[in-house]
Amino acid sequence: MKKFFTCIYIFTIIIAIISFFTGCSGTSEQSKQMNQAETLMESRPDSALSILNNIQPDNLNGKKQRARYALLKSMALDKNYIDTTTFDVLQPAIDYYLEKGNPDEKLKTYYYQGRILQNQGDIDKALHIFTLGVDMSRQITDSLCLARMIVAQSLTYDALYDYDNYADCNLRAAKIYKKLSLKWHEFDCLLNALNGALSLSNKSLSDSVLSLCSDFHELDSIQALSFLGYKLSYAIKFGNLQTIRSGINQINNNTNLDNDAILDQALAYHKIGNDIKAKSLLDSLNDMDPQTYLRHLSISVPILESMGNYKDALNRYKHFSNIMDSINSSRFEHKSQLIEEKYNLELKAQQDSKRNNQILWTFMGSVIFFTFAVIILILLVRSHKMQKILAMEQALTAELKNKSLISQKHKLSLENKALKLERDNKALETEILIHRVEILENECIGLKELISSQEELPREVEQAIKIRIEMLNALMATYITDNERYEKTYESWIKELSENTEEFMNSNRLAFQASHPKFIQYFKDHGLNTSEINYVCLYAIGLRGKEVGIYIKKPSHVNLSSVIRKKLGIDKRDTNIGIYVRKLLKSL
Repeated sequence: MKKFFTCIYIFTIIIAIISFFTGCSGTSEQSKQMNQAETLMESRPDSALSILNNIQPDNLNGKKQRARYALLKSMALDKNYIDTTTFDVLQPAIDYYLEKGNPDEKLKTYYYQGRILQNQGDIDKALHIFTLGVDMSRQITDSLCLARMIVAQSLTYDALYDYDNYADCNLRAAKIYKKLSLKWHEFDCLLNALNGALSLSNKSLSDSVLSLCSDFHELDSIQALSFLGYKLSYAIKFGNLQTIRSGINQINNNTNLDNDAILDQALAYHKIGNDIKAKSLLDSLNDMDPQTYLRHLSISVPILESMGNYKDALNRYKHFSNIMDSINSSRFEHKSQLIEEKYNLELKAQQDSKRNNQILWTFMGSVIFFTFAVIILILLVRSHKMQKILAMEQALTAELKNKSLISQKHKLSLENKALKLERDNKALETEILIHRVEILENECIGLKELISSQEELPREVEQAIKIRIEMLNALMATYITDNERYEKTYESWIKELSENTEEFMNSNRLAFQASHPKFIQYFKDHGLNTSEINYVCLYAIGLRGKEVGIYIKKPSHVNLSSVIRKKLGIDKRDTNIGIYVRKLLKSL
């Protein structure tokens, strides 16, 4: 019994493997056939349809392959002028591509979905579908399908008598066909745009499109005849009697005129006064579509009036008015429906955006969580490594300590040398201190002699000199005794004087006036006022320009410096004002 079940199990596996490879082989063959049909679709659509008819849809594997077959079959039927009014063929493509397809696949699906709706006569739904497809224009790469979509969209606008959008769509399609070098399609779109412009009586647009059409020279007989008809319509709208007659003569030289061309002739004959000929042309028409019939009514009214048949003219005018009222009502309803659909689309887009944002934030939160988890793991690994490194470093430290003990004797000898050098430096500093004290003593003696030699010094000058002498005495005591008591007294005087900027600057100038009168007189001779001499004396005590600006609380004191330079006759490029003042102090 066990062997029996084992044989059944092996047999089942063999059957599954055979079925798998057989299915793959069939799928591969069907894919090749669809590739061949797609290659022949533009040049040989009949052959493409024949190949697709030989494929059994039920044998196709998966939704994606069935969607591709459905789209190719719909393309082949359309290109062979087989109009379909059901979605039996296209439905697998609609179900798959509109949700999972790339932009080009969605565009083609929208196009053939709209074509079927056109064949059904559902113009509103067809326009909605075409609009969805055209709105994807920035994402697609299949420019030819986009141009066809825009032309199909223009036909829905034409059926709704919306000639503005009709002309605009054809101009957009013409630009795409021009980039693709499809001159025949480009010219047809320009003719349609010219028809829309003439229907709107828009002369500037008509002139522009007519100029573009005139640049085409290699036209077939159908295009040439259509162009003559539109030129006659242009002459009727905007030309004179001579151009109308010329247009009639050109049209009369051609046969097999369509209804629109015959209507153009009838209107032209009416314009030049030949109403009998115009009436006979109108009576010759039959099998008219709704648009042609409406135009027939609009042309027949003035012709009948001109012939004196007012009764028939009035009846046709009433009939024409009733039809136009119905059209305008339909257009209004259509525009209202488009506004509502646009609102629904925008609302759906907002909802999709909100949902996408939620997904995005969820994804970002997950990424941040996993990022933190990875960081924690990395930190733990690094911590473990650091512990190992620390243990190794401790071992190395112990080894280095042993080595350091060996080198301590050498360090002690170096420290002894350093101490000896420091003693030498102290001796040198002492000599310098003695020299500095001598300088300060000389300055004090000079200031005291100045006070005693001058019988009558101004009180503020004498006071400034006394303060200087006391400060110098305190400074000398600090240098000699190295005692903080003298240093604090000196620092308190300095702080008290320097915090009052104006008082200090005046005191500083008076001190220089007493000790270096020629120095101060030099600046007076050059026209410097008291505040400017105060400013210069700050440089004389050794301050730099930036320090002067900070002290007088005027960082941008360039203007004052510039004025002083002009009075002293020195150029900014010649020398620094601080260097100039200090050199002058030494020389005077």
